[in-house]
Amino acid sequence: MDQKKIGSFLKQLRNEKGMTQEQLAEHFNVSGRTVSRWETGSNMPDISIVTDIADFFEIDVRELIDGERKNDMNEEIKEVAEKMADYAGSEKGRLFKWVRVISFIGTGLLTAALVFQCIHYEPSIFSFLAVLFSFIALIAMAITTLYANGVLRKLTKKKTLTIVIGAFVIALVAVAVKFIVSTMLIIGIAALEMLQPADKSSEKQEYDKQYLLDEYSGELNSLFMTFPDSLENAISSKYDFYLKTGLFDTDGYVILKVEYNDADFENEVERLSNITCRICFQDQEFISNVMYDEEMYNYPAYIANDGFDDAYEYALIDANDNEIIYVAISYPNVIDLVKLNNYTKKNPLAYEINGPALNQFTIYSHQFEGNDWWDGASLDEQL
Repeated sequence: MDQKKIGSFLKQLRNEKGMTQEQLAEHFNVSGRTVSRWETGSNMPDISIVTDIADFFEIDVRELIDGERKNDMNEEIKEVAEKMADYAGSEKGRLFKWVRVISFIGTGLLTAALVFQCIHYEPSIFSFLAVLFSFIALIAMAITTLYANGVLRKLTKKKTLTIVIGAFVIALVAVAVKFIVSTMLIIGIAALEMLQPADKSSEKQEYDKQYLLDEYSGELNSLFMTFPDSLENAISSKYDFYLKTGLFDTDGYVILKVEYNDADFENEVERLSNITCRICFQDQEFISNVMYDEEMYNYPAYIANDGFDDAYEYALIDANDNEIIYVAISYPNVIDLVKLNNYTKKNPLAYEINGPALNQFTIYSHQFEGNDWWDGASLDEQL
């Protein structure tokens, strides 16, 4: 069988009909490229449409296969070819039945997976890539499903419906682009914050409460009331300071560990137990006392802030060694929790705040009953 001869013959027949390759392709529901490949002899028509092609050009199947017109055509040969085409079509139908079923199942599962990922989405590079790849896979699977079921071919013939579907796809892509851009922006901001160096560290800074108040009281939602004004009564002290100011917040920690003699230790514990803050709002007043707790930490603690706006301030009492550990933490992360595990909560999951952060305990702010206003404390309002 000479494919180039058959291709030339098909081209001759098409020209005799006065048709273009695109017109012939549309008639047989194939692409223009497919017709071109027939005529160049690089590919042959599927056996299931050989009879249709012969009938269209009013020739015998044997003439098509031989690539030339004959005078002694046999109707029996044509009948045999038609039966072969029917058989091939039947086999193809059984094969594609399972392809159609699997494509429907795959499309449904990918859609469900994409929905679940979006519902529980947390901005990160891996979550972003998972959603992006799932979206691309869903589009590819949907196109395959439409093609395998013959829907895609029918849709291309209905221009109005094609326009509607095109508009829907464009809108879907626009939403996806918006989602991608916003996610990339969040990832970019997070990357910038991670790359920013710490503002100060304990290697360059000695303990100075006034400096902490001036630089970080607003950022950390803390007036450092549990921290001592000076270290003049300390036998020894250790200061660990690491704070980093980002685009939206300041995170890090301040740890001051101080050893006292017996009398000064008792006086400092007494001071901590009596810390009181007065919050004034218009003509209302609220007095809040420091919270004492013996369960959350490895030591008994006097707590001024426990999670309000992701900030923590407290003093840990180590009565065995006459030591007090003063702690301020902002937006605690896994690394800090591991590094400071002896001075943080026994249960790390306690830092995963459920619900509004404003509802966490603090002596520095209070939500007045009957409205949603918040008012912070200041040093002038300390009792």
